[in-house]
Formats: sequence, C-alpha cells, structure tokens
Amino acid sequence: MMKIIKATKSHAKEISKWMLSDLENPSPKFPKEMIEKFRKHAEEKGILMEFENPRLIAFVAVDKNKVAGFIVGYEEDSSKAMIHYVTAKQYEMKEKLLNIFIKECKLKNMNKIITDAFEFRDNNEFFKSMGFIFTRKEPIAKDLEMLWYEMRI
Repeated sequence: MMKIIKATKSHAKEISKWMLSDLENPSPKFPKEMIEKFRKHAEEKGILMEFENPRLIAFVAVDKNKVAGFIVGYEEDSSKAMIHYVTAKQYEMKEKLLNIFIKECKLKNMNKIITDAFEFRDNNEFFKSMGFIFTRKEPIAKDLEMLWYEMRI
C-alpha cells in the first residue's frame, strides 16, 4: 500500500537515485555546466545536506518500502514556499504529493507557492493542470528559458 510521509535522511539515497536517473539523458538545450552542477547536487551527500535546512518541506511516496515519488521545496519566507522538485511513477501520485505540500504550506499560514519549469519538461504541463499560473520567463541559455509559476493558496 502506497503512503505519503515526511521525507527524512533515510530517504536521501533513493531520492538521489531518482534525481541522477532524471539527469542521465538531459535535453541538449541544457548547458553541460548546468547539468554537471545538478548532478553534483543530486549526489547522496548533497541530498543529505538539504535535510540540515530548517526551511525544507519534503515528502516521499513510499510503496513496499521503496520511494515511488517525492516533492521537495522550501519556505522562502513566512508567506510563500518554492517547489524545487516533484516526481513520481504515476501522475496521480504527483498530484497527491503536491496536495500534501499545499496542505503543509497552509498549516504554516503561507498564501503562495512558486515553482519553475522548462517548456519541454513534464512538470510544465503538470503545474498548469494543477492550477499554477504562469508569471514570467527567465532566459537561462541560448534557446533555453525557465518558466515561473505561482499558486495562491
């Protein structure tokens, strides 16, 4: 049975594997230096360091004692949070992870969640379908723009 729980250091190794797997075949639009920076951060020791941040908001979906998805973000300030990463084997699980994240933000009396995505990545459509509103584009590299979204909660 699948359940969603707060992420802990004990999940760092599996979260790292997910992130490194996502980085195996990056779009050629991403600069190599950017991907290398992401890979370094996605190593288990980098993920473990994230759990030291008191502003971390992170949940994992666990199925048969294995991580089946996760969402990671941070309290930006007392009124808003930012989602940095959300992934799951199933779309419905991503929805559940996001809804738990939203619930946690509401418990902390936040009223806004922001996130970013790239046009050609799955999460771009996911965030739009979940009610996030596009706010701006940010040039990252030649032919690469980061899209910013927000949701009022």
